[in-house]
Amino acid sequence: MKVDIDLIKPSPYQPRLIFDINELKQEIERDGLLTELVVRKQDKIYELIDGERRLRALQELGWKTAPVRVIKLREGIVRRSVYKLNKIRENYTVEEEAKYFKKLADEGMTPWEISKELSVDFHWVLAHLNVFRFHDEVQKGVWTGQISISHMVTLENVIGRSVKEANAIIAEIINRKLTLKETKEIISVQKEKVEEMRMKAAEKVLDKVTPEPVKLKTAEDLEKASKTLKKMARKKREKTLTPEEKAAIEAEKKRKLEERKNQEAERKRFEKLQIKEKAKKMFKKFKEKERHRIEEKTRKEMETNIAQVQKEMRSLTRKIKKLETEKTKFLKKKAFLLGALNFNCPHCKSPCVVYREGDKYLVKRSASVSVVSEKPVAPSAPTSLSSPTPKN
Repeated sequence: MKVDIDLIKPSPYQPRLIFDINELKQEIERDGLLTELVVRKQDKIYELIDGERRLRALQELGWKTAPVRVIKLREGIVRRSVYKLNKIRENYTVEEEAKYFKKLADEGMTPWEISKELSVDFHWVLAHLNVFRFHDEVQKGVWTGQISISHMVTLENVIGRSVKEANAIIAEIINRKLTLKETKEIISVQKEKVEEMRMKAAEKVLDKVTPEPVKLKTAEDLEKASKTLKKMARKKREKTLTPEEKAAIEAEKKRKLEERKNQEAERKRFEKLQIKEKAKKMFKKFKEKERHRIEEKTRKEMETNIAQVQKEMRSLTRKIKKLETEKTKFLKKKAFLLGALNFNCPHCKSPCVVYREGDKYLVKRSASVSVVSEKPVAPSAPTSLSSPTPKN
């Protein structure tokens, strides 16, 4: 159907901020509008679900009406459809996606709800929303690509702890053009410093408080204490290690990691071989089963065919016997008829034969009384049975 173009309004859930329609306008001028707009009816207007670039192109080209397809959708489905349909055609910029997530958050949706609604990773949504916790210069750095969203994902815990601390790291990222790996290393060092400061602060407080000795009664308590002591011992040991010893430990870790990878690869290869072997056995079993099925089917068909042939042979045998019986009867009748039809005529005192022609029975002389023709030739001067032939 076609509707007035002024009654079609953009979707309030449109994330796109920039629309390039020059090429689309040329296509529409050349070929016309090939795909109708998808809308939903809202009171007296039609709200766009798919086709804002086309709508803008039609408006600039001066179209008065536009072909539309009206569908009925719930609010949540509309929001998800608009987001996904536009993303399929062309991915959003970081600014577009961030501002769209912020719009949904301002409407009362939590980051978790946004991620579920749009099928987007929760940390990805949170990273975009965290951009707005910084001043405009940082936001501009994210929009222009000086800081990636992956950096913001890495800074998630730092931002949750202190925006001021995160600002300092972001300044380092911009000034030194840090990679993601380098940023993670800085965050790791910063985390250790923070933990160290917390421990010192805790020690100052604990000095003033007389700690009560912990009584380890159960096996679970002993296991927890053992794990804690091992962790503390490992940290103290790491602090006393020389660079060479640290390098040796790292090399050993890499060796063990590589060994585990090789073992995992070998395990997967073995599993694949087992799967292949199992598949071969299954195929062989299936092939054998199929062969038996075909043989059984063929045997049954042959038995059926043999039974059918035997039945037909019995039927033919009965028919042959019946025909032989009828033949015997016919020959007897024929012999009787020969004797009845061939006789010595009392008028001419010669062998004669009786035959029918039309509605009359005629008699003629016969040279031989042993044979009666099936279609006797009419005599030149037939004699009717009603008027006897005179003697010669």
